[in-house]
Amino acid sequence: MTTARDIMSKKIITIETTSSITEIAKIMNKNNISCIVLTENEKPCGIITERDYLSKIIAQNKKTSDLSPTQVMSSPFTTVSADTLVDKVAQTMLESKIRHVVVIDKDHPIGIITITDFLKHINAIIADSDEYSKDLYGSIFEEHEYWDRQ
Repeated sequence: MTTARDIMSKKIITIETTSSITEIAKIMNKNNISCIVLTENEKPCGIITERDYLSKIIAQNKKTSDLSPTQVMSSPFTTVSADTLVDKVAQTMLESKIRHVVVIDKDHPIGIITITDFLKHINAIIADSDEYSKDLYGSIFEEHEYWDRQ
């Protein structure tokens, strides 16, 4: 069976909550990533996504200099272990209406799964899945654009 480890993006960036919102946005842009995991004392505590920027800063016409990362981040955020089956990850994303799941190993982020990761690996996932799972993946691709969280 396909696991989170098999499809996760290993390109995950973490940054302390003491960083500025502008610095975080620049790092996301430079690395072409849709989210960044925030840490306090090197422990994950939240996630900032592109959607967080849109809904919590831009749409509310706020200045980044007036906000701290903890005011913008989503917390708690959803995590899975590297051995979690991808069907379970997809089901979690669908039920929670989230776009990002952080893969954790021993309380440290080791990867991230987004809708894009499912698309990159869909042939292997579908070949390894039953009929119900095919419906599950169809649903996740159809509905993800309406989700507001993570």
